[in-house]
Amino acid sequence: MQSEKRVNTIMFVSGRKPESIVENELQRRGLDVKWANSIKAATDLLDSESETTGIVTELALTDGNWRDLVEQVRSVSSSTPIALVSPTSTAELWWDALDCDVEDILTTPLSASRLCEALGADSRYV
Repeated sequence: MQSEKRVNTIMFVSGRKPESIVENELQRRGLDVKWANSIKAATDLLDSESETTGIVTELALTDGNWRDLVEQVRSVSSSTPIALVSPTSTAELWWDALDCDVEDILTTPLSASRLCEALGADSRYV
Protein backbone atom coordinates (compact mmCIF):
# COMPACT_ATOMS: atom_id res chain seq x y z
CA MET A 1 0.00 0.00 0.00
CA GLN A 2 2.86 2.45 -0.59
CA SER A 3 2.11 6.11 -1.08
CA GLU A 4 2.61 7.56 -4.56
CA LYS A 5 4.55 10.53 -3.12
CA ARG A 6 8.16 10.14 -2.07
CA VAL A 7 8.74 10.81 1.63
CA ASN A 8 11.45 13.34 2.53
CA THR A 9 10.84 13.50 6.29
CA ILE A 10 10.23 10.65 8.71
CA MET A 11 8.44 11.49 11.93
CA PHE A 12 8.68 9.11 14.86
CA VAL A 13 5.73 9.29 17.25
CA SER A 14 6.79 7.62 20.44
CA GLY A 15 7.46 8.10 24.12
CA ARG A 16 11.18 7.94 23.32
CA LYS A 17 13.40 9.18 20.51
CA PRO A 18 14.39 6.75 17.75
CA GLU A 19 17.59 4.80 18.25
CA SER A 20 20.53 6.91 17.20
CA ILE A 21 21.81 4.25 14.79
CA VAL A 22 18.50 4.33 12.87
CA GLU A 23 18.27 8.12 13.00
CA ASN A 24 21.86 8.52 11.77
CA GLU A 25 21.31 6.06 8.91
CA LEU A 26 18.14 7.86 7.81
CA GLN A 27 19.97 11.19 7.87
CA ARG A 28 22.85 9.65 5.91
CA ARG A 29 20.27 8.70 3.30
CA GLY A 30 19.27 12.36 3.01
CA LEU A 31 16.08 12.17 5.08
CA ASP A 32 15.00 14.66 7.71
CA VAL A 33 14.11 12.95 11.01
CA LYS A 34 11.60 14.47 13.45
CA TRP A 35 10.29 13.18 16.75
CA ALA A 36 6.98 13.82 18.50
CA ASN A 37 6.16 12.43 21.93
CA SER A 38 2.37 12.68 21.55
CA ILE A 39 -0.46 12.72 19.00
CA LYS A 40 -0.91 16.46 19.55
CA ALA A 41 2.78 17.16 18.92
CA ALA A 42 2.70 14.96 15.81
CA THR A 43 -0.30 16.73 14.27
CA ASP A 44 1.23 20.13 15.08
CA LEU A 45 4.46 19.09 13.34
CA LEU A 46 2.54 17.66 10.40
CA ASP A 47 0.61 20.93 10.01
CA SER A 48 3.89 22.87 9.89
CA GLU A 49 5.68 20.55 7.43
CA SER A 50 6.02 21.56 3.79
CA GLU A 51 7.83 18.34 2.88
CA THR A 52 6.10 15.02 2.43
CA THR A 53 6.24 13.20 5.75
CA GLY A 54 6.00 9.54 6.62
CA ILE A 55 5.04 8.58 10.15
CA VAL A 56 6.35 5.73 12.27
CA THR A 57 4.38 5.16 15.47
CA GLU A 58 4.31 2.84 18.43
CA LEU A 59 1.02 1.18 19.35
CA ALA A 60 0.55 2.96 22.70
CA LEU A 61 1.11 6.71 22.98
CA THR A 62 0.95 9.13 25.91
CA ASP A 63 -2.31 10.71 24.74
CA GLY A 64 -3.97 7.78 22.97
CA ASN A 65 -3.04 4.91 20.68
CA TRP A 66 -2.02 4.38 17.09
CA ARG A 67 -5.64 4.39 15.88
CA ASP A 68 -6.17 7.83 17.43
CA LEU A 69 -3.04 9.07 15.68
CA VAL A 70 -4.14 7.64 12.33
CA GLU A 71 -7.55 9.31 12.70
CA GLN A 72 -5.92 12.69 13.45
CA VAL A 73 -3.42 12.38 10.59
CA ARG A 74 -6.12 11.30 8.12
CA SER A 75 -8.17 14.38 9.02
CA VAL A 76 -5.21 16.50 7.86
CA SER A 77 -3.79 14.33 5.07
CA SER A 78 -5.16 11.19 3.49
CA SER A 79 -1.89 10.50 1.65
CA THR A 80 0.58 10.52 4.57
CA PRO A 81 2.07 7.02 4.83
CA ILE A 82 2.00 5.53 8.33
CA ALA A 83 3.83 2.49 9.66
CA LEU A 84 3.28 0.83 13.03
CA VAL A 85 6.12 -0.45 15.20
CA SER A 86 5.49 -3.49 17.35
CA PRO A 87 7.64 -6.19 18.92
CA THR A 88 5.37 -8.71 17.19
CA SER A 89 2.63 -8.55 14.59
CA THR A 90 -0.54 -10.59 14.86
CA ALA A 91 -3.26 -11.30 12.32
CA GLU A 92 -5.64 -9.12 14.36
CA LEU A 93 -3.21 -6.18 14.29
CA TRP A 94 -2.72 -6.62 10.53
CA TRP A 95 -6.48 -6.56 9.92
CA ASP A 96 -6.84 -3.43 12.08
CA ALA A 97 -3.91 -1.78 10.30
CA LEU A 98 -5.27 -2.58 6.84
CA ASP A 99 -8.69 -1.30 7.87
CA CYS A 100 -7.08 1.99 8.96
CA ASP A 101 -5.03 2.32 5.74
CA VAL A 102 -1.65 1.83 7.46
CA GLU A 103 1.25 1.11 5.10
CA ASP A 104 3.04 -1.56 7.12
CA ILE A 105 3.77 -3.08 10.50
CA LEU A 106 7.47 -3.08 11.35
CA THR A 107 8.88 -5.32 14.02
CA THR A 108 11.70 -4.26 16.27
CA PRO A 109 14.57 -3.78 15.99
CA LEU A 110 13.98 -1.22 13.24
CA SER A 111 16.25 -0.82 10.26
CA ALA A 112 16.56 2.30 8.14
CA SER A 113 16.29 0.36 4.88
CA ARG A 114 13.05 -1.34 5.99
CA LEU A 115 11.59 2.02 7.11
CA CYS A 116 12.43 3.59 3.76
CA GLU A 117 10.86 0.67 1.91
CA ALA A 118 7.67 0.75 3.99
CA LEU A 119 7.13 4.50 3.72
CA GLY A 120 8.32 5.16 0.19
CA ALA A 121 11.14 7.33 1.53
CA ASP A 122 13.41 9.21 -0.80
CA SER A 123 16.78 7.56 -0.20
CA ARG A 124 19.03 9.83 -2.23
CA TYR A 125 22.29 8.55 -0.77
CA VAL A 126 21.78 4.81 -0.47
